[in-house]
Amino acid sequence: MADLRRTRWDRFPRRPQPEDRVSTNFWFGELNRSDLADRLGIRNSFTSVKQVRAAVYLCRNVLQPMRDEFGAFSPNSVYRCQALERALKKKPANWSSSSQHTAGEACDVTIPGVATLELAQWVARNLEFDQLICECYDPAKGPSSGWVHVSLRPPGTRDNRRQLLSYIFDQDRRSYVYVDGLRAMA
Repeated sequence: MADLRRTRWDRFPRRPQPEDRVSTNFWFGELNRSDLADRLGIRNSFTSVKQVRAAVYLCRNVLQPMRDEFGAFSPNSVYRCQALERALKKKPANWSSSSQHTAGEACDVTIPGVATLELAQWVARNLEFDQLICECYDPAKGPSSGWVHVSLRPPGTRDNRRQLLSYIFDQDRRSYVYVDGLRAMA
């Protein structure tokens, strides 16, 4: 186990070990852990040093500040390989995802005891981000329903847009839709 907390994100090694510490409270293995991948036998491995470094940057600038504020949690999802994206979204083998998860630039988070909308609002007020989405939050199902999606582009790539969205069920369309701003389902 290596302690890589002081290693600059842009100098991070190509193949860190799962037990290597990347921030005060997170290990490298948490950045590509996936119960779905395990169940389906998909090897959810980083394929480039660029993905590794983006995920470490995200961890240090999004996940660790969340941990500092709200306490212990493990991210639902950070990096997802193309095969895992296809399985998750039920797409054919020739489909390619443009999700920031495949670049190591996004995470999905729920924190026990913290309301989903409250978490999203805290991120909007306190952290840099590219895209912040309050996903599937339905107060009728409880304050912790849904999850928060946060993406962050590393320096030297494109500018972060600070885009605020919610992914909610639209009764008229009978499907989920993206809408501007952070909000709950009506």
